[in-house]
Amino acid sequence: MPGAPRFAHRVNCGLLELPVTTARFFDRNWPASGGGYFRLLPYALSRWLLQKVNQLDGQPAIFYFHPWEIDAAQPRVAGISAKTRFRHYVNLRHTEGRLKRLLADFNWGRMDEVFLGADVSAAVVKP
Repeated sequence: MPGAPRFAHRVNCGLLELPVTTARFFDRNWPASGGGYFRLLPYALSRWLLQKVNQLDGQPAIFYFHPWEIDAAQPRVAGISAKTRFRHYVNLRHTEGRLKRLLADFNWGRMDEVFLGADVSAAVVKP
């Protein structure tokens, strides 16, 4: 949703919405929060995107991955298209190492510690 808020914000009755992290450049929002993009893109680009959000936007980043994305030995599904096979299996063998680097390159906190009980606009995880 191009016009949606990029960072934590309150909606209906005070519910706190925590959108996945995007980086803004060239008048577009670019995915920077993990998942398949973390496996597909070079690690240095993922790190740069998160640093941009922390430093230039002054906001914490939300990062996610699926547990299967660190299992390079997972069974392969037969009969899927080349596109689906690529999206699902590319760089699985590198994900665990990339996650270890990511944990070392940034300070991380639990979402409740970062976002609750603090001014949402002031909550920042700094690299």
